[in-house]
Amino acid sequence: MRKVLYVGWIGFNNLGDELMWKVFEQLAHELLDPQKVQIIPSLPGVDLQDLSPYDTVVLGGGSLLVPGYVDVAYRAVQQKKRLLIWGSGYDTQEPARLDAAGRLVHAQMGESDRMREMLREIGQHASFFGVRGPLTYQYLQASGVGGHLHISGDPGMLLMPPSTPSSEQVDAKQNRPVIGINWGTSYNRIYGKNETEVEDALAYAGRKLIEEGYDLYLYTMWGPDGNANKRLYQKIARPERTTLDLVVHDHTEMMRRIQAWEATINFKLHANVLSAACGIPFVCLAYRFKCVDFTHSLDVAELAVTTDEQDLAQRILSRAKYAISYKDTIRSSIASKQQQMIGNLRAPFVNDWL
Repeated sequence: MRKVLYVGWIGFNNLGDELMWKVFEQLAHELLDPQKVQIIPSLPGVDLQDLSPYDTVVLGGGSLLVPGYVDVAYRAVQQKKRLLIWGSGYDTQEPARLDAAGRLVHAQMGESDRMREMLREIGQHASFFGVRGPLTYQYLQASGVGGHLHISGDPGMLLMPPSTPSSEQVDAKQNRPVIGINWGTSYNRIYGKNETEVEDALAYAGRKLIEEGYDLYLYTMWGPDGNANKRLYQKIARPERTTLDLVVHDHTEMMRRIQAWEATINFKLHANVLSAACGIPFVCLAYRFKCVDFTHSLDVAELAVTTDEQDLAQRILSRAKYAISYKDTIRSSIASKQQQMIGNLRAPFVNDWL
């Protein structure tokens, strides 16, 4: 029996990280022999200092290329365990510079020289080093990381939407088209460092969209985001045209709702991921590096609005109109990239790299 440790930020009721573990677990059930391979998630209580029980260590989806998680991967290298990086990436609130072609010119991740050396050794040892997007890939390349480094895509893109929307969403579609809005907080650790300005801009854009014939559905991805969504609901001040949903639904129920909407505008990264996986055009409120990385991974960089942009309210509104007007083109681009990502992320399971 080969034991595989899946390492991620799980067990804390954050929908994005939990769903990536669930996707990994589902693939294991589908493609691996349970008599030969046992998957153990790094839930609270699992000792990440002691890797001796495991044959394989998987650094899972999320923004895990940070101290602590990289240390776990490096211990796996030292102990000659099988090692895979499965759709992880970088994140920072420090602005990154891109050239006109969208290639990374400069970024600061605050790494030590020691961590860069650890990542280079991880790159040489890992049988699969798949990262979320092209900006993480370019940064690692520039840092001297080689080996099996490539762009795998975000594991959330493996999710398939349910076959039917929820009944309440069918009812909504019979009236006015719905735009989903995900709001929340990162405690001002965002581009521009001012969530109040973003919230005000989002409220303005929401009111304008209501005037143009849309209903709004405010949805929540993480429990602590509830207060931010309540404030946004009050600022929009159109309760007859706005639904406030403070329940953190599981990904199946959330996708059932999203797939009935015209478009979404999202703060949390995995709200954007779920929308993309449903084939629903989205505007990404790109508050950190990971969001820009994700939109570039799908070749829809034009859908990102960084939270420190000038005329933010108008930018959100114009991108929402763009997403709706060009939804067929956007869906086609996303679907093409999604198929590539599915193949990449399934590869460790079908090639016996675990």
